[in-house]
Amino acid sequence: MKHTFLFAIAAAVFTNIGTTGAQTAVEGYAFEENNRGYLRQVDILILELPEKVVKAELSTDGNGHFSTMLDPGEYRVVAKKDIFFDWDEKITVSNEKVFLKIEMKRKPGYLFDITIAEARESPDVVVDAVEGATIEIFNRTKNKPELVLRQHPNAFFQYTFEQGNHYTMLIRKPGYLAKRIEVYVNIEGCILCVDGVRSLSPGITENLTSNNTTGTLLSNIELERAKIDKRIQIQNIYYDFDKWDIRSDAAERLDNVVNLMRDNPGLSVELGSHTDSRGNDEYNMDLSHKRALSAVAYIISEGIDSARITAKGYGESQLVNRCRNGVLCSEAEHQLNRRTELRITGISSDSLEYLQWPSLDEIINEESPEKKARMKRAKARRDNRLPEANNSTPLPDLKAEAAGSIEESSDEAPPELMASPQFETAAIIAPPGNRLAADATPVPDTPALSIALLQLPDKFSGFSIEVATADTLWAQIDSSMSTDFDIYWLQKPDGKYTYFTGNFESAAAARGYYYKNVERRLPKARLVRFNKGKKTYFK
Repeated sequence: MKHTFLFAIAAAVFTNIGTTGAQTAVEGYAFEENNRGYLRQVDILILELPEKVVKAELSTDGNGHFSTMLDPGEYRVVAKKDIFFDWDEKITVSNEKVFLKIEMKRKPGYLFDITIAEARESPDVVVDAVEGATIEIFNRTKNKPELVLRQHPNAFFQYTFEQGNHYTMLIRKPGYLAKRIEVYVNIEGCILCVDGVRSLSPGITENLTSNNTTGTLLSNIELERAKIDKRIQIQNIYYDFDKWDIRSDAAERLDNVVNLMRDNPGLSVELGSHTDSRGNDEYNMDLSHKRALSAVAYIISEGIDSARITAKGYGESQLVNRCRNGVLCSEAEHQLNRRTELRITGISSDSLEYLQWPSLDEIINEESPEKKARMKRAKARRDNRLPEANNSTPLPDLKAEAAGSIEESSDEAPPELMASPQFETAAIIAPPGNRLAADATPVPDTPALSIALLQLPDKFSGFSIEVATADTLWAQIDSSMSTDFDIYWLQKPDGKYTYFTGNFESAAAARGYYYKNVERRLPKARLVRFNKGKKTYFK
């Protein structure tokens, strides 16, 4: 009797393998094609046919495994995972256990296996991994955030960058300088380009598939500690001889400083401009100071708080090599001294600073459309060499009157950098050339003048200089308005008239001209940006 009872239990257990009552076990595992490894967190959706009623929603575990129980019938199983193509198959469930092998094909792109570590002072130094960083990835092509890991508990993470996209990655942690990385995947003629990472392993060309569609790369991303007096060298900024206007190529490089300030909201810096030893010492000191002021003005105009950045010209007072006055040096040696540096002057001591950080999404939305277009061309710029620096020339080439023609300048930024005072009138001198004239409407009955008085076109977009405000529309241009530009007027809602001169193609061009020709003589003039008729002041 005892043996019969045990046999009955065993039979019952055997019968229930694969079924529980009327249900049957369905299980399986998901893996990457060509047996490249099991896939965790694959979303499995099971629909009962023909009505397509959802019967199960589950995910694979750390070993790529999943299981559920289903009634006998016809089903559709769909497996989904980011950066993989969907897997879709119909199955029939009867009384026998169903086992599925879900082989998933990765979409074209590259898997980055990333370790965050402290920057090394030398290759032989062992450094600690950095845990607790905030990691964000934004897809610029699709204009959407892709990943946000706040205070990530370990120093490792993985992400796959898909083909045909431009990504920005931002890694931040209090006490460290933020790290911004640009990744271009099969876009703008770039199979895989990464800006901001020192090295990749294996090398990119060693790890691509035959048709350049997929690959896996390892990378250490190093974060530098933020320290008072730490110096950060900026990629060379070039100026025209005896000038301090911000050229378009210099603006693009100063954008990197703007990014750094946005990415590190707790940081305050000094921007220092240095020359080589060729030329008059006082001339070099004054010129470098004006260039530093001009660069800082550009950075402030991009939305950086003026309280966070100061300008200082060092001339040839801090040479980094032997090339002092009278020492014969090569052009390459002189180039080392011609540099622009940031020096950290303040760091937030708030350990909860990260709670006030703007998101990467917010930072990118602050960037202008022009900036976004420039970033799309980053790969092309990276391959183009710029002409030789022009911030100093051999002594024989200097004009005899050059050094004496430049006025002394203080180490403090001019008041106009810090405030926008109200004013009524100002005169200005400007170079010839005007893009607005073709679209502008002359004021009726205005006397014939070499300089025209014109109405500002509706919904005008561009950059100009505001020179005066008056209660009435001028009948003629005052002789004190010594300018080669036409004068444009705009009536304000209060009935008063505002007058502008100059139409510059960029803020940098307007600013450079303003600080070179206008600021000292006309401290009440203001720089103006128009966007479809909407006026804002900038510095």
